[in-house]
Amino acid sequence: HGRPVVFPKQWYQRRVRGGTEFFLACHEMAIAGAFVQFYWTRDKRKVHFPVLRGIWWVFRYHLGTVAFGSCIIAIIQLIRTILAYIQNKTKDSQSEFVKYLLLCLQCCLWCFEKIMKFINRNAYIYTAFKGSAFCTSCKKVFGLLLSNVVRVGVINCVGMFILFIGKFLVVIVTAILGYFMMKNDDDLYFWAIPVLIASIFAFAVAHTFFSVYEIGIDAIFICFAEDETKNDGTPGREYYMSKNLMEWVDNSGEAIKNLRRKKKQQKAQARVGKSNDVNMEDM
Repeated sequence: HGRPVVFPKQWYQRRVRGGTEFFLACHEMAIAGAFVQFYWTRDKRKVHFPVLRGIWWVFRYHLGTVAFGSCIIAIIQLIRTILAYIQNKTKDSQSEFVKYLLLCLQCCLWCFEKIMKFINRNAYIYTAFKGSAFCTSCKKVFGLLLSNVVRVGVINCVGMFILFIGKFLVVIVTAILGYFMMKNDDDLYFWAIPVLIASIFAFAVAHTFFSVYEIGIDAIFICFAEDETKNDGTPGREYYMSKNLMEWVDNSGEAIKNLRRKKKQQKAQARVGKSNDVNMEDM
């Protein structure tokens, strides 16, 4: 008696998030469509209004794919909501084993949701230039990612770092400008709060804009992997990628391999050093 019922509120929140996932999926596929048009056109001057054409492709051909992908995310979120409701209702009576079991299930579902969002985004990109169904795109893009694991790691690490630096610089510049604009304002008794609010809004705007670049990085990489699979550079099967893109990706992959090789050598040297120290102590 007297305990609030949390499930209806969480149910409403999940329904709102489900609708949000659908619109985000439409956004991702439309932007991906713009990038793949540019990539798969040899004469880039012939690309006109790619974003508008990408939006048209989504609503004309791929709305079912987007709905199916966002439905999967919504189902996972629904299961998490039910588990959260069970946790809330039985938190006073459940044993420690059941408590940790539910927490593990929540953690696994959270990880599964993140993985599915990653696969969905790349499947949307593949669908944007192949026009295949959702499940077929998932299968094909998973094979592409699996065959380019090192490159995926390089692209994600470098891309995430660059995007983070960009967001950080936007927030810092906004905070500095806000400080110099407000510190001499006599009507303000405490300038830190307006600067903090402006910085938060700056981060939100920067995150929104940089998400376009994030989708672009993923789209270009998927196109690159498919291009490398289908073409070999011979006459009649020329690459669509530029030479600079090919050199950058190959050099990045080679740099990662060299770094791993160097770490292995350092570990081997450290083991040899430890064994020599042990031998000296025994003597």
